[in-house]
Amino acid sequence: MKRLFAALLVSFAATSLSAAPDLEKGKEVAETVCIACHAADGNSAISIYPRLAGQHAAYTAQHAKDIRDKVRTWALAESMVAMVEGMSDEDIDNVSAYYAQQVSLSGEAEATNLQAGQLIYRGGIPEQKVPACMGCHGPNGAGIPAASKAKDGVLAYPRLSGQHKDYVVAQMQAFRSGERTHNMMAPIATRLTDQQIDDVANYIQGLR
Repeated sequence: MKRLFAALLVSFAATSLSAAPDLEKGKEVAETVCIACHAADGNSAISIYPRLAGQHAAYTAQHAKDIRDKVRTWALAESMVAMVEGMSDEDIDNVSAYYAQQVSLSGEAEATNLQAGQLIYRGGIPEQKVPACMGCHGPNGAGIPAASKAKDGVLAYPRLSGQHKDYVVAQMQAFRSGERTHNMMAPIATRLTDQQIDDVANYIQGLR
């Protein structure tokens, strides 16, 4: 009986270890597959591609798998299919975990509409029924890791700190148009003007 219990413990430990992400393999994927758009360290220099450094691993992994499986079709998903269609769940989990360990670099916010964006991010717009962004994404944009999916299949809440302004604007416009769905973000986006989206996206880009 003792031998059986010991064997079960060894088996369980081996399973647990094998299930853990392999950061070295993740680094290999980042440096060979993802580097052109997202950079080897996840700090993409191309404003239409999201920065993945420091992003919650589960969030990055879910989106990559959804693109691979043709569940996510909005924005630049079509152009990414070729990059991820040959990747296994393990490959995606590894590279997502690797990017999550990288240090995220913040961008420079434009001074012209910085205060307006700060007011929206930190206080919302009560008269338009727009809540403060920091309520879900944190005062510094660190987000909240989630272990389960929201009703629409999107893990909440992603890290926003230092994210490219152009990328944030594109996502908000997608929420507003209905191209991208989310039970919380879509209604909020429809209540914001183009200028307000630009203002808050600019503030997000400068968050540290």
